[in-house]
Amino acid sequence: MALTKGTNSYVSVIEADSYFADRLDVDAWATASNTQKEQSLVTSTKVLETLDWTGVAVSDSQSLAFPRTGTYFDPRLGYDVSLSSVAVTNRINSATFELAYHLLNNDGLLDDTGNVDKLTVGKIDLTTIRRPDTLPSIVRNLIRPLLVNSGSNTWWRAN
Repeated sequence: MALTKGTNSYVSVIEADSYFADRLDVDAWATASNTQKEQSLVTSTKVLETLDWTGVAVSDSQSLAFPRTGTYFDPRLGYDVSLSSVAVTNRINSATFELAYHLLNNDGLLDDTGNVDKLTVGKIDLTTIRRPDTLPSIVRNLIRPLLVNSGSNTWWRAN
């Protein structure tokens, strides 16, 4: 299935190309084929779709979580922001771009083949080898304000 903005992706390849035109360190994007770019944007959207977002979807018939209604606290602005009921927030668009790039730059990232605790080759000894996070910090920072409870799975109760 090809990329269809609003159906299986939050953004188009044209929008992503424009975003990456002003970003440093974009070789993985620049050298990717149009098909690879589409696949990375669709996959990025699918990953973002698995998260718990604040607010509610505008319609129960929309295929993606955004657009939504509700509010969130924007730490950059320092106040609550209302979500647009007709457009996807820039935070989600940017997160989609950045996650798509991360997926292109880390082939096999979504293949959960496990972690290696120790690897020894001759005199070289590596321990606690970790694969890159599925959601890099730039994506986490962009989406955190939009997640239910800011993405935390801890809770507290005030008495």
